[in-house]
Amino acid sequence: MASERKGQFPERTDSARDNRLAELLDEIPVIDVDVHVSFFAEELQRDIADRLDDPYAQQLEYYLNDGSSYGYSGWANDTWDRDLMGKAPTTLAEVTDPHEDIMDILSEEFHIDHPIIDPLPELNTVQQTDKAIAYMRATNDMLIDRFLDECEDMYGLLTLIPHDPEACAAEIDRLGDEDQIVGAFWNSTGVKTPLGDPENDVIYRAAEKKGLPMVYHGAAAPGVEVDFPILQYEMNTYFGNHALTHIFSQFMNLTSLFENGVPAKFPDLDFVFKEAGVAWGTLMYRLNREYKERKPEIPHLEKTPEEYFRDQFYIGTQPLDEPNDDRHIKSILDMLGSESLMFATDYPHFDVDSTESFIQLLSDFSEDEREQILYKNAAEVYGIDV
Repeated sequence: MASERKGQFPERTDSARDNRLAELLDEIPVIDVDVHVSFFAEELQRDIADRLDDPYAQQLEYYLNDGSSYGYSGWANDTWDRDLMGKAPTTLAEVTDPHEDIMDILSEEFHIDHPIIDPLPELNTVQQTDKAIAYMRATNDMLIDRFLDECEDMYGLLTLIPHDPEACAAEIDRLGDEDQIVGAFWNSTGVKTPLGDPENDVIYRAAEKKGLPMVYHGAAAPGVEVDFPILQYEMNTYFGNHALTHIFSQFMNLTSLFENGVPAKFPDLDFVFKEAGVAWGTLMYRLNREYKERKPEIPHLEKTPEEYFRDQFYIGTQPLDEPNDDRHIKSILDMLGSESLMFATDYPHFDVDSTESFIQLLSDFSEDEREQILYKNAAEVYGIDV
């Protein structure tokens, strides 16, 4: 099984293989903060169905057994053509087994010792609140029982939904003490109300109490039309849609956190943003300017957004931005600071970032800076003993 899937990922380049720094990857732990399972695989959907009550269990059984134009999950997909015409595989490897489909591949191909898993279920598009809550709970139970309990080197994030803050806080209370649950996860696309809204303070309070960071994942997925209808319906190509959706959602939600004073209200809470690359993080400089000009509008903030950012915020590195001159991406990484970055692959998507190629970019960084990005920051924020 593992050998069949390896061909779906970019082969290591000669420069990566010959990179003297790559030898370090066998000597230090590496934490991957962005790994997914195949939520829509029939095997996992049947697992979810077994954890649902009727009518939702009955509905899902219908989709699984008789088929539906809406797919297994019972909610619609978008209509963008994601195919790359053979340039790279767009059909994801099926990830349903913690060892064969995750640990074996990530440890051998990417030198990953500790993956942090989120199922990426796209529950934001579910219309009914009760159904979204039921799926949220079933998804989290599936993650723990099927993946985390079967592999002690693997960690997981609780899936949250934007529908009901009280239900999300209750879910954090229910499962936040599980040994391998290390954070709370939001798909930041399709949330309708930006996630810094005070109605979500009950969630941030619950996460802070449990010592769990809040994690925001950008996506070019169903739900984009909720927040950015022009982007979804008026852009001419998926090139434009995919280039913008991840960063737009992160821009919106990061700004929302600051305009509502969330990092000031919850000073012991950490925030991790992933799957939008790293260059977008320079938004903190624009927020600095707005803060200085419009300080009365944001009375909760006692210092500049950049100061909060450097104290409480982290960015996952994938998909690493690609300037024509590598010196420029090194400059961006240096500007954000090694203390604000966490290594991510986005496995099993086709555009995974190679650990070896990434460490080559860090050749000008000190040993401690490289280790901060590859594991130390994540170990501290997620409470992982390496």
